[in-house]
Amino acid sequence: MPASATGTPAEYLIGPGDVLQIVVWDHLELTNPFGAVTRDPVSAGQLVGADGKIFFPYVGVFQAGGQTIRQVRERITKDLAVVVKNPQVDVRVVAYRSSRVQVTGEVKNPGVVTLDDTTKGLLEALNERGGLNPGASRRTTLLIRSGKSYEVDLAGLLSGNVPAINPLLKAGDIVHVPDANNDQVFVLGELARQGAVTMGQQELTLTEALTKSGGLDRVTANDSGVLVFRRPKKLGESASIYAVDLSRPEGLLLAGEFTMEPRDVVYVKATAFSQYNLVIGQLLPTITAVYQVDALTQ
Repeated sequence: MPASATGTPAEYLIGPGDVLQIVVWDHLELTNPFGAVTRDPVSAGQLVGADGKIFFPYVGVFQAGGQTIRQVRERITKDLAVVVKNPQVDVRVVAYRSSRVQVTGEVKNPGVVTLDDTTKGLLEALNERGGLNPGASRRTTLLIRSGKSYEVDLAGLLSGNVPAINPLLKAGDIVHVPDANNDQVFVLGELARQGAVTMGQQELTLTEALTKSGGLDRVTANDSGVLVFRRPKKLGESASIYAVDLSRPEGLLLAGEFTMEPRDVVYVKATAFSQYNLVIGQLLPTITAVYQVDALTQ
């Protein structure tokens, strides 16, 4: 798993497209060889070429790409010492353009985030692109790096309920925010309202899932027969089935502590009496029709 953005970041490595400002103190002819006084630092700076190289007077063309600011400063200082007594050189990046991260999916402004010399994690990238859409998953985000995909516990990061890592981003990363379709729990059976319940960044308990579905049907629901079906974690494993008896006090307490997982299925059984009534209701039209035929033939 990628390192956390709360750690100490590595030194920034200069890359193609970055713009450097190189200042040689007391030597304006080197700092600003064209003598322009209105040029901004970016337009007056040294553009790092596609091959990672730049040019500087008395140093010539040299490799800056893949180097740190300190390394470039030391190289220039060393070469200038031949023509300048005790050169005082300062180097800084005035335009960061080389290190980019793609942010895709359910964010308000999908696009590119440029990395600089500050610590920037997944949360900072999402915030820079405008945050999440209403239909975005609040539970999981994907970080794709070097062809490998990592699941990031977005719910833990947003809610703060559990320790979660805000991954430190690197050039070439892709941050993808899926929609909330896979964050649903399906509640079926004898309820006031059947359907899907979307899980947010907070934990969802069985009691909350039933409540959001309008609760158990007062007439037909068997409160001692609530089942939760959970898909296996790995291919080839068996699904898990949990039975909760809501007719007992301990069952009610358990339902309030039972944490749902995405794609769980909750099924509320019908009472034996309601099942009997259903069967009778289905057979009654047939029985009535047979009786009417018998009456006509007599």
